[in-house]
Amino acid sequence: MKRKTPVFSETFRQRVREGMRAKGIGLRDFCRQVNLDPSFFSKVLSGKRSPPSEEQVLRRMSEVLELDPLELILSAGRIPAELSSQVARPGFSSQLRVWLSRPPLATKARGESDSVQRRAAPPQDFRRDLAEELL
Repeated sequence: MKRKTPVFSETFRQRVREGMRAKGIGLRDFCRQVNLDPSFFSKVLSGKRSPPSEEQVLRRMSEVLELDPLELILSAGRIPAELSSQVARPGFSSQLRVWLSRPPLATKARGESDSVQRRAAPPQDFRRDLAEELL
C-alpha cells in the first residue's frame, strides 16, 4: 500500500518551486544562498526527503524567495517559534482555522512593480487538509 504524502511536504515543495521560478533562481544558486546541500534539497523537491526541520534554514529560504516565513514553516510541517507558546492556549485551534481559511499572499513575479498586489489561489484543499493534520 502506497503511503500518502503529507500535505505539508507537497505544499512546501510547490511553494519553494514557485518562489524559485518567480525569482529566477536555480537549485544550486538557491542552495548556495541558504546554505543547503543541493543533492539533499533536490531530493526534498522530488519528494524523496522531508523539508529541512531547522527553523532558521526555513526562514532564510523564505527571505531569499520573498515568501511569508510563517506559511513556509507551517507548510514544512513545523510550528514556528512565535506560535509554539500559543499551541497549548485555549482557543488556539480556532484561531489557526481562521488563519488557514485566508488565501496566502502571492510572491511578486520577476519584473512586477511593487504597486501590483496579487493573491495566489491556495493549492486545492491545502488549508483544509493542513488544518486536519495540525489539529
